[in-house]
This record gives sequence, structure tokens and C-alpha cells, in this order.
Amino acid sequence: MSIIRLDLDALTRKGEISPDEAVRLKNLALPDTRSGLMVNLLLIFGAISVAAGTIALVPNAATGLVLAILALGGAEVLRRVDSDDSLKVLGAGLAMMGALGLAGWIGWEFRDVTDSAYPALGIAAVLAAAAVWFRSSFLAAPAVLALGATLGSGTGYWHASYGIFVEEPTLTILVFGAVAAGIFALRRKIADACSAVATLAARTAFFMINFAFWVGSLWGDRIGEHWLAPRDWRERSDWREAATEIPELVFTLGWAAFLITMIVRARRGGFVSVTSIVFLAIHGYTQYFELLGANATSLLIGGLVLVGLAVGGARYAQASRT
Repeated sequence: MSIIRLDLDALTRKGEISPDEAVRLKNLALPDTRSGLMVNLLLIFGAISVAAGTIALVPNAATGLVLAILALGGAEVLRRVDSDDSLKVLGAGLAMMGALGLAGWIGWEFRDVTDSAYPALGIAAVLAAAAVWFRSSFLAAPAVLALGATLGSGTGYWHASYGIFVEEPTLTILVFGAVAAGIFALRRKIADACSAVATLAARTAFFMINFAFWVGSLWGDRIGEHWLAPRDWRERSDWREAATEIPELVFTLGWAAFLITMIVRARRGGFVSVTSIVFLAIHGYTQYFELLGANATSLLIGGLVLVGLAVGGARYAQASRT
């Protein structure tokens, strides 16, 4: 959508448009939504405050579940009655609060279940259903990430650090590759209202594919070591030797080939193409220092290479726009 700003009073004084034309253009202008957005944000913060206060007064999982259901119910009511979209932001906020709250309740209730993928699948299903029902692109990303938890993927943080881990690189690549390919193939066949949700879900899956390749290129993989093995086998020393091993070199070469293929075949300047270029640079940077280590010579050469890549990337982006 193209937006053009005009000073109608100044144009009228200069005689470039007539007063009648100024009135006509003013009637065609989009409504000012700033005050409505402020009201929506205040209502969202109010809802969060009420929820936090209620949980503080009655601190148990059932309270969180009831609040999540109420938030989803409020979002559904607004979706049906808000014909002029004046409370669209509030509805989106309630949908996110409700879906994330329900997902959090599942995680809390089944926090002691460590040998089953069902809780993670339940969370992924709740978030995916809410994303599709409420047309929420924001919920599409955590729905895909929750699916990764069934394969042993996750995140962690500690002092001044945040990390992502992928315990099954091969299975993660295969599963999320199928997810991304399936969504991209169906995206043109689904309704326009769901197109943005599907696009973000596919892009998140594409990120997970690259993260899995990244981990595999550094440490390789033993297929099923952390996921397929029954829990009582994990303490057996022969399980690790029995698992199918894939060395780091396979992921290193496979990742490079995958990224180059994406760059060549994807639309130039599009998300897949640009993201593949970024990850190819990350891949080269990682392998460079993995092989040569961090010393004065390698840092100097690496810096020069990065400058060259930056110049080349700028020219590539400029060429894609022409």
C-alpha cells in the first residue's frame, strides 16, 4: 500500500488545488488510528495487570487456565462483533495472551513428563490452532518452534548469554524441511487471510533447518541418540555406539550445497535468497575459525573477507532492485 502525505491547506493557498478538491481529498483520507491504538494498548496493559493480580492472589495452575480461556473467549467475541476493526489490536493481544497462557498451562502441568513428546505436541497444536483461527502471524512462529521441542530442540539462557540447541540435527532438517516445503507449496492455495500466517510459519521452519545444519556442521550427529532411544537405554553405554553416526563433514558440505541451491533457485532479493546469503556467510565464518582458530592472522584475513562479502552483498542487493 502506497501512502502519500499532502498539506492540503498549503496546496490550496498556492492555488495548486481548489478548495472543493481539497475537501474531496480530505474525505478520501484514511482515518487517524493513533488514538484508537492508544486505547487498545491501555486495554491490553489493563488486562495483563488484572491477570497478574489474579494469579498473585490465587497462585495455582487452574487460575492461569481460567484466565487463558477467558482471554481466548474475549478475543473470539471481539473477532465477531468488532466490524470496524477499532479493537483489532486488543483482540490480537487477548488471542496471544490466551494461547500462550494455555500453552504455559500445558507445560506446567506436564513439566515432569520428560520421556514423551506429547506435551510439546500439545503446545504446538494449541499455538498453531490459535494462529490459524485468529489469523495471528505472531503465534505461528512459536507454534513451529514448539514442534522442534519434540525433537529435542530448545533454548537456554544464563548470565549475559542466550543459546539455542538442536539435539537431533538430521531429524530436525528432515522434519522442518518437509514442513517448510509443504507450507510453501500450499501457500498459494489457501485463503489470503491465512497467507501471512503460513508464510511466517514456513520462514520459521527455514530458520530451524539452518540452525540444525549449523549444529551438525560443528558436532555431527548420532541419529536418535536423544529422541528415539527409550529412556532406560540412555544409561547403556552401547546405545551411543549403536546409533547411526553422521560426521561433521556431511553437514558442512550439505549445508553449503543447500544454501547455494536456495540462493540460485529462490527469487532474488526475497526472504529465502537473502536469508540463505546470511547463513552462508555465517557458515563460512564458523568453519573458517573452526579450522584456523582465532589468532592475529586469521582475524586479519577474516576481516578482509567479511569486507569483501559486504561489498559483494551490497552489489547483489542493488542488482536485484534494478
